[in-house]
Order: sequence, then structure tokens, then C-alpha cells
Amino acid sequence: MRVIDSDAVRSAMTVGRAAYVLREALLDGLDPAADIPRGGADVPSGGQLLWMPSTSRDHAGVKLLTVGGDPWIQGAYLLFDGPSLAPVALIDGPALTDVRTPAVSFAGVLEIVAARHDSDRPLRVAIVGSGPQAVHHALGAVELFGEGPDGEGVDVTFVVRTPRDIDCDVPHTVATELPADADFIVCATSASEPVLDDADVADHAVVVAMGAHHPEKRELPGELMRRARVIVEDGHVAETECGDVLLAVEEGHLRRGDWTEFRDVVVKQGLARELAAADAPIVFKTAGMSWEDLAVAVEILART
Repeated sequence: MRVIDSDAVRSAMTVGRAAYVLREALLDGLDPAADIPRGGADVPSGGQLLWMPSTSRDHAGVKLLTVGGDPWIQGAYLLFDGPSLAPVALIDGPALTDVRTPAVSFAGVLEIVAARHDSDRPLRVAIVGSGPQAVHHALGAVELFGEGPDGEGVDVTFVVRTPRDIDCDVPHTVATELPADADFIVCATSASEPVLDDADVADHAVVVAMGAHHPEKRELPGELMRRARVIVEDGHVAETECGDVLLAVEEGHLRRGDWTEFRDVVVKQGLARELAAADAPIVFKTAGMSWEDLAVAVEILART
């Protein structure tokens, strides 16, 4: 069995490559609705144990993570060969998550962002948050939408409550307010209440909310969900795990089922351009699904 550490993961896989791996999995017929539910349990000493199993035609795997220790997130991904069910790789879990999570964000909106972007000016990217996921979303934005090795064509702004230095390898600025007319907005926070005001989000903006993973927590206000065209990873996940969706439904801002699923945006020809043409913001709400880790883990093994 091969052991693939964090350095090997980062050498083998980038956010942009992983985004296309996920899109190819969907184009190849993968149905997210058939994924195995993930689970978790409290640990008596504090923190949580999380597990995310999934299977495909040729592989099976499970990600095991602990949350609340030191470092805050620790764990590994165990990948099995499908026919023999023999373990073939043990992959660093946090490094896999660092790549997979922003890959989902980009995979769902690649065509929409490209169609809405005015090529005569840089793509204005605003990332609410400053943690590892915020940084990896910045790296992904420059990789996928930049026009040169130094990220030309993309202006990245980290939006934080208190100005601070952020360890990020791409050119960026730090602000305490959302830049005016931001094109692509990522909410990568641990907040339980909205971190954006509806009035600050332009009609042409594409918004990804990936930080809140609990039915009672949200990053986006209900007014924005009412105004936007909403995309979710999977309808069942949206209705059981995603406070951004559930709370908007409870408040009457969003009707149950009034959204488009990630798979359809990728697979149905012309749907992404139809969404891009809408005179309203696009919101992509993600929570992370097990099939995404498996797809990226298989590609990491192939590339190492």
C-alpha cells in the first residue's frame, strides 16, 4: 500500500486539475444522489470524528478526520481497489481536503464565471475569510482564470473583520469590506450568521458559500437567496445539511426544490450559459460529498 503525504498530494494535484476531475466524473455518469451518506460522532475527550465513504466502478474509499485537536483537522484517506477490495493507498486527509473543497466550488461555476466575465478587465475575486480554504480558493482562482504565471487577469481581495497579513502565494489585497462590483465571491468562514449583505452583491456576481455545514448555520442572507439563481451539490444534502438553503426556505425567501443541481450544470448542455444569462446573482451552496474525495484521491494515486 502506498503512503502519499501532504507534499506528494500538492505535487500531484492542484485545485484546477481537481475541478476538472470532478467534472469528468459527472460527465462519465456519476450520480451524486447515489453517494453513501457521511457520518460523525463526538469524541469523549472533545472534538469530533468524521467519516466519508464512497464507491465507484473501480475503487472504494473512506476519509477519516478528527476535528478539534492540534492541528485542528487531522486524518487520512484510505483508498481501496474495487475488484480485489485491497487497500492501495493512504493519503493525507487535510491535504486532500484542501484541494478537493475549492475544486468543487470552481467545478460548479466554471462556465458561468467565464461567460459573465468581461475580458477587458481583471476578474474581481473577493474571498470572505483568511484560513486555509480561503487561501486555496485564491490559488484556484488564479490557476483557472489568470492569464499569466503571476496571476494577471485576476484581482484577489481577502475580506476580513480585522486587517492582517495572509500567507498566500498569489498577489492579493486585504480589506474589511466587500469590494464594489465583485465578480466572484467565496464565503469560506466558520460563521453561523450571514457574512454578506444582499445589497453588496451585484446582479452579475457568482457567489460560492462553502463554510457553513450545519442546518442552523448560514453565510448568506435569505434576501440574497431569494434574488439569486441557486445551485446545490445535491437536493438531499441541501435539505438536510445546508442552513443557507434550509433557513431561506423556512423564511419564505426560497421555495423547496427551487434550485439547480451541480450535476445538471455540468452535464446538461447549455444550462450553464442559460444561468449565466440570467439577470440575477448565481449562488452555489456546497457542503462537501464523499464521491468528490474519492474521485480526486484516485487521480492523485494515478499521478504519483
